[in-house]
Amino acid sequence: MNRISELSAAIAKHTATIDGYFTSNGLPTPSLEADALWNLPIPDGATDIKQARVAVIEACSELRDLMTGPKELLKFEWTAYVSVKVILRFRLDQSFPVGESTTFEAMSQYSGLSAKQVRRFVKHAILNHRLFQEKSPGVITHSALTAVLASEEIARNAFVVQLDEFWPAGIRVADALEKWPGSEENNETGFSLVNNSSKSLYDILAADPVRNARFGMLFNRPDEPLDLIIENYPWQDFNSVVDVGGSHGAVAIAIAEKFPHMKCIVQDLPETVKEGAARLPVKLEDRVEFMVQDFFTPQRITADVYYLRSILHNWSDKYCIKILQNLVPALKNGSRIIIHERVLPDVDQLAGVDAKPAINLDIGMLQLLNAQQREMHEWPALLQRADHRFQFLGAKKPDGAIRWICEAVWIEGDERRGFPAQ
Repeated sequence: MNRISELSAAIAKHTATIDGYFTSNGLPTPSLEADALWNLPIPDGATDIKQARVAVIEACSELRDLMTGPKELLKFEWTAYVSVKVILRFRLDQSFPVGESTTFEAMSQYSGLSAKQVRRFVKHAILNHRLFQEKSPGVITHSALTAVLASEEIARNAFVVQLDEFWPAGIRVADALEKWPGSEENNETGFSLVNNSSKSLYDILAADPVRNARFGMLFNRPDEPLDLIIENYPWQDFNSVVDVGGSHGAVAIAIAEKFPHMKCIVQDLPETVKEGAARLPVKLEDRVEFMVQDFFTPQRITADVYYLRSILHNWSDKYCIKILQNLVPALKNGSRIIIHERVLPDVDQLAGVDAKPAINLDIGMLQLLNAQQREMHEWPALLQRADHRFQFLGAKKPDGAIRWICEAVWIEGDERRGFPAQ
């Protein structure tokens, strides 16, 4: 059987599995109508259905590419997101309620764009992105996608940030690499160039409260359940944890609630610490403490565990080493360091569902901060570059998680013999 036949058969087989699951459980089949479910109703426990879904998506993608052909695949869609940016900027998605209809003229009056301009952008968005629907000439209704945008500010904000901030920065990555070859500095990036600035993303955003608030909303949204880190590490074996760069303390609070014996300290910059402390439940005030601490300065607190969630992927190796070295003054023999990060897939994992998001994020970190996602073998090497007394113990990725729990231990002198060799 040739490849296109194999893919066709796989699509038919796995689609039938999914459809049978929906039918037998009385669930609605997928739809892009405005009243459709925003997420497919597949519970976490239905691993076979989740695997079938991934198989369909991957097979459809490959089959589409094969049917397109190499030369046509090389065509660049240079107008792809123009209409989306216009729709978001002029809030056309919010110009009429979900469940109702509108006209190009009404959208024109709402936005200030001409009716002709509205028509052009909406038709482009319908064709290229399934934003809106035009089932009758000149009568516009929401699709499932614009229903989400119109109804959920978190999802809408994410789209705005990605198009207004990330996309332009990506266009300048090659220029940044040419201008600053081999740079590990976070102010020598595509983001810096597109903002015509010698400052880093952090400093650029700090000077613009509106943009800064958008970024904050994007990165504060949960991307995986907290119980994946709470239930998959033996917190009960320890008495204290420092959440390094812990923002408003969501993880520390969850640990404190689950393990009443644990003392948790959340460290971050002054404004974040102030906000986090103000939100802390009164019942946890004796066990969760917020502390101002820059992780580029020596650590002041000795604890059993130091937890770094999505911290090191924001920095190049040069600065990650400094962050790790700044833990050293407070470390005691046996202190654990938990690095909770996405990990780039190995070659044999490139077909997995997590591969593309991880690799795309790796490029994203480069264009924004000269930072990176890392492969598994890079973590023990990075720890050793910081200090030979860091010993990598291993890593695991809980089912349903996007991050790996990478664990290291601080070992002094002959005590190193008491831990497994890496």
